[in-house]
This record gives sequence, structure tokens and C-alpha cells, in this order.
Amino acid sequence: MQRCLKFLREKKLIKESDNFFTSTPNKLAPLCICAWIMEECDELNFDGTLKPTSQVRDSYNHAQKMRAAMTYAFGRLFGLGSLPWHTSEVSQKMVGNPSVSETVATYMTSLRRRKVRAGETATSARAITQETLCKLYHFNHRPEVAEIKEYAAGSRKHVKTPHEWGGGRARRLLTLAYVLSFLCLLRFDEVLKIQMQDIEWVSDTCIKLTLPFRKTNQFGGEHVNRLLRQARLTHTVY
Repeated sequence: MQRCLKFLREKKLIKESDNFFTSTPNKLAPLCICAWIMEECDELNFDGTLKPTSQVRDSYNHAQKMRAAMTYAFGRLFGLGSLPWHTSEVSQKMVGNPSVSETVATYMTSLRRRKVRAGETATSARAITQETLCKLYHFNHRPEVAEIKEYAAGSRKHVKTPHEWGGGRARRLLTLAYVLSFLCLLRFDEVLKIQMQDIEWVSDTCIKLTLPFRKTNQFGGEHVNRLLRQARLTHTVY
């Protein structure tokens, strides 16, 4: 937060007396976030010119972390949550989390395209496979971790090993999230938008997912259906 604030003031994008981080962000907040990421990670300057090749630029992975920091700051520290940035029908002012805006999302997409074109290694080290999902399923369904227990407050200081995280419900939810991401060809930020009302229980071997956003696939829905038939996954609702 302090690095972003320092940058915005140095570039005269905000006044010294202005407080950028607030529960009522300025309408230009998404552009300021893009400007900060552009300065650190992009090959372009604000005026559209190219930066010198000798100038060090951070990776796309670092750009994602910068955006995540902004999302956390506005969402958790200032109570704006993950509500998308939009115009209020009541006050006609911009409300929501400026980091969760179409402006920032579009810029991140274009930045990733430029990074790939420049030859930067993809963020993902390897593609997930059905075999990996199968191992994840069995790992998270071991008796010692799959049991659903009553909630009890704890501390990370008392954790014996790094593998002691989450409970039975959390592990089931994560397994479902990875499976949906794999079968429906979703990015993980898209998976995190799915809520319980988007999932319909059809039978003991079938659930219906209605995506709360638009998702196009050049192969159509039949491609996903074929993957579902191949995987033959059975889910249990908790």
C-alpha cells in the first residue's frame, strides 16, 4: 500500500493530502492501479512509448500480486469486499472495489498478452491433468483430514506440519473448485465467483452448474459434456 501511495504522489496522480485508500475511492482509482502496475511491470510508458530494453521490469506474476494487494486493501481493510466497480443507481457515483473493475481486468489481459509476446514464461509451471485431480481427491479424503469436525479456534503456532491446514469441508470445497476449473475450462478467478445458488443438485451422480458470468468456448458445451463423461465424477453435498 505504501509503495503504491508513494508512486501516485511522486507522479502527481494524487495530491499529497489525498488519501487514495478509503472506503469511498476516487472514480479514477482503477486507472491509478493500472498506472502503478504499468510502471513496475509493463514495457510501455504512460504516453504509449516503449521503455528502454535495459530497464528492468517485473514479471506478470508480480503484476498479479500487485493487483491482489489492491484487491485485499480495498476489499478487506476498507470493507468493500469483492463487489465489482460500478455506478450506483441511487447516487450515480462509482462504488465497489476499484481493483475488481473492467478497466483493471482489461489492462491485466493486455499486459499478459504483451508478456507472452515478449517471450516471458507462463505463470503456470505445468497443466493440471485428470491424474493430478485423482491424486488430489484421494489425498484430501484420507481419514485423518477428511473428517468433518466442529469448529474450534486455533493458531498457526500450534501447527505441527505445513500439511495441517483446513478441515473436511474446506478440502472438499477446494477439490470441487479444482474439478470445476478443469472440466469447465475456467480460470481460478472465475471459479471464485461461483456461489452455492449457482449449483443445482440433479442426482447422486450429477450436479448442474450455471455460471454467473459469460464464458464462451469454441467447441461449445459438448466438449465439457464429453470431459464429464470421461471423468465420471461423483460429488457429495455437505
